[in-house]
Amino acid sequence: MLFFIIGTIIGSFLNVIIIRFPKNESIIFPRSQCTKCKQMIPFYYNIPIISYIFLKGKCANCNKKISVQYIIIEFLTGILFYISFNLFPIDYAILLSIIICLLIILSTTDIYHLLIPIYTIILLYIMLIIRVLLYRESILNIIWGATASILYLSIPALLIIFIKKNKKVLGFGDILLSGFTGAWLGAINGVFCLFLASIIGILFVVYSMMVNKDISSLRVPFGACISISFTIIIIIEKYYDIKSFII
Repeated sequence: MLFFIIGTIIGSFLNVIIIRFPKNESIIFPRSQCTKCKQMIPFYYNIPIISYIFLKGKCANCNKKISVQYIIIEFLTGILFYISFNLFPIDYAILLSIIICLLIILSTTDIYHLLIPIYTIILLYIMLIIRVLLYRESILNIIWGATASILYLSIPALLIIFIKKNKKVLGFGDILLSGFTGAWLGAINGVFCLFLASIIGILFVVYSMMVNKDISSLRVPFGACISISFTIIIIIEKYYDIKSFII
């Protein structure tokens, strides 16, 4: 429960980063405020999850609706922190928790703006370097995993670009992210991660078709799909050898 609570508190701060960074606003000042009326939020109305439920999802000052994003991010971060620290050794769990935070920021930004913040990619690769130094991972395996994932994602995209003359098939951020996931998971699990991400992307399109029949301008936030897939695989590979399902 302790790690869940810590996760929700960090999730609350992630919301600040997600909202303010794209606007080039400080994540420190001013204090948390309502996005509608700009009224400062007292600390007792800023308790993760509990305050949202108590206020029934509305601002205490202007009574306008608070985005459901807040409670989703707080709850999701809390759950993933709880899982990480219960499944893995403390040192690896800390490293993984930082990655989870970066992927949550990356995914939410990608969903809203169809952009992957470059600072999240840089920090993810720094975490990868730290892992290599801490656990003396094979550099060759890291490079092979990254290369396999990048090729798996890039070759079909290049073919589509060549055939349909559509240069907006895949973003450079998606390619860099696939390199990270392949390096972290290994070649086989990295490719499986992208395969699973594609399925998640298809489900996103199906859902969009159900909600809005006109999907002519729809673009899939594939960075978010990769992040979700990566998180799922990190958890299930703790219990199962994913390679046994493929080979």
